[in-house]
Amino acid sequence: MTTSTPKWHLPQATSDTQFSVERLRGFHAHVYFEAATEAAAEALREKTIAEYAGREVEVYRLIRTPVGPHPVGMFEIDFSQKMFADVVLWLERERGDLSVLVHVLSGDEYYDHTQGALWLGPQQSLRLSFLKKRSE
Repeated sequence: MTTSTPKWHLPQATSDTQFSVERLRGFHAHVYFEAATEAAAEALREKTIAEYAGREVEVYRLIRTPVGPHPVGMFEIDFSQKMFADVVLWLERERGDLSVLVHVLSGDEYYDHTQGALWLGPQQSLRLSFLKKRSE
């Protein structure tokens, strides 16, 4: 049996990232779709809204074209540390064939979308040149 190394880790505090759990502002999930999967993404979006109504989760509109580092259409879900396990496990179960990027909000966009990221489903190639590092 082969085991895979998890792609998620909470980073250690270093002088480079200045990361600490206390400073963590929460998490984003980006659910990616293309024309052929837009209906599935919209259905997941509506299901997410219903599932997390009144809780520490915000669900945003579908964005049908690439924006910033995101290479295809997507919608965003914002959630708190307290909701992390619940939201991530729910998304893994409900996402179907959609790719989802989950990342920390540490204040360093580049770090957040690379080292501070977890992929559910196939990984997308992000346009990293759009992301600012903390020192920039």
